[in-house]
Amino acid sequence: MTYDSGLLADDPRSTVGLDGPAGLDLERLEELRDLDPGSTAYLDRAIDNFEVNSAAAVAEVVALAGRRDLEGVRTTAHKIAGSALNLGARSAGEVARAVELHARDGHQAEVDGLLRDLADAMAEGRGLLRRYQATYR
Repeated sequence: MTYDSGLLADDPRSTVGLDGPAGLDLERLEELRDLDPGSTAYLDRAIDNFEVNSAAAVAEVVALAGRRDLEGVRTTAHKIAGSALNLGARSAGEVARAVELHARDGHQAEVDGLLRDLADAMAEGRGLLRRYQATYR
């Protein structure tokens, strides 16, 4: 399958870092599209679910961190890291993974320090995935 990189950005490699850790893993997205040849329904459902669930999960992580529930933070961050990485949203997945590991190791201050980064990275990931969707819709 192909995509129209012009819809992602004027210069997608410098603007959104498609080849870098802050961008999308286009190979992964193509693999997901190929799971349902001739249809984007599977990928669209996955992106739509990520859109809704990742925003709610970030809010949950923030609330759990506020209650100093690092086990809850770890579990929730693990779920959203997996979801983000599965969809090729590298930066979002990496930040969620960092939150997960700091929570696992009992580092409350580090978790607290990453909460804004987590929210921003997830929002960026959602935006990049929507822009990717626009290339084939």
